[in-house]
Amino acid sequence: MTSTALITQSTGIATVEEWAKLDLKVPNSRVLRVTRVRRDGAVTLEEVILPLERFPGLIADGSDITVLTQRYGLSLGRATERATIVPATREVAKHLGIGVGADVMKLDRIAETADGEPVEWRVAFRKI
Repeated sequence: MTSTALITQSTGIATVEEWAKLDLKVPNSRVLRVTRVRRDGAVTLEEVILPLERFPGLIADGSDITVLTQRYGLSLGRATERATIVPATREVAKHLGIGVGADVMKLDRIAETADGEPVEWRVAFRKI
């Protein structure tokens, strides 16, 4: 069984990096930033950025991108994910229950709609 615990949630104007990763079109585009811990046999710390221009009125409720795109009438297409091994920061270590500096898997993913519009940037950390 999967459970999700919300750590933080905020909205704001997209940073330059968020703007580029999500291919936002409008200056001062707003995003929803969510940090959560997902437990599905393993523990994963996720930092998720969602473009509010594609999800108007969205409030984080722990739903994954598949559920969100269905709710908003969007067809989910491909996702591109890059996996690397990095040392755990203090925040990552705290949520994964490991020591600072321990190796963790970092998963950096962009999910797109069927027509190629990015709808989620997620960076996740998991014990290896």
